[in-house]
Amino acid sequence: SSGINAEYGVEAEGFVRVSPSKEDADAKFAKVQRDYYAAMLIEMKEDCETYRKATECHEYAKLLIEQMHQIKEGFAQYVKNCHEYAAGASCHNAGNLLLRGARLPDGTIPIPRDVERAAEFYGRACTTNYPRSCVPIARLLQLGKLVEKDYKKAFEYLKVGCQKNNNESCFALANAHMQGMGTEKSYGAAVPLLEQGCSRGHARSCHNLGVLYYHGYGVKRNLDKFKEFNERAKIFRFQKKPDEASSNPTGATAH
Repeated sequence: SSGINAEYGVEAEGFVRVSPSKEDADAKFAKVQRDYYAAMLIEMKEDCETYRKATECHEYAKLLIEQMHQIKEGFAQYVKNCHEYAAGASCHNAGNLLLRGARLPDGTIPIPRDVERAAEFYGRACTTNYPRSCVPIARLLQLGKLVEKDYKKAFEYLKVGCQKNNNESCFALANAHMQGMGTEKSYGAAVPLLEQGCSRGHARSCHNLGVLYYHGYGVKRNLDKFKEFNERAKIFRFQKKPDEASSNPTGATAH
């Protein structure tokens, strides 16, 4: 077979060594990946059970769902983390699963949809250490289609999120003030919230603040301010969103 140098073969000392096919290479890579995650799963489970820390247990639950596709087991771990370790991120993710429900390719439903229970998890996350959950629970309460409508309760959740420096919560709280949802209608009360959000790079806060200056709602009409905040909104819209809420992106705290 001398002289052969095909795309999938390499001549070496009188014989041809055929390189693995793409399918074989993919299968080998998939096995290596499975083995890696299986080993990681054992280690993370041990860390969670030994140290009982919210961060480790949250990541363990994520690994169960996202890499091992053990949705029911991962959900159960989220619930445990939420109740036993006050892991706000786990509360939030449990809420997400319940809000949508989970269906596997074979048609089985490991997590049935349960919006009222989802709202409970969002509320718990919001009031512990995961202010990003304050917006979804508030929206559910404002819409009132899947849970009982309660503008005042929604307003209180948004206040909690905004006090914890979550830009989306402050933005939604400003909208609640402008629309009179759960509080008296007041454009003036929305202005400092939008200013705060805009100063942190939140594009929609800049946009709405510009609109208030254009119309003179809650502020003295000022077209220069309108142009300024409109330009800021355009700039921030294409920038990476700033970190929000806390220095701990998982929202999980060690216990």
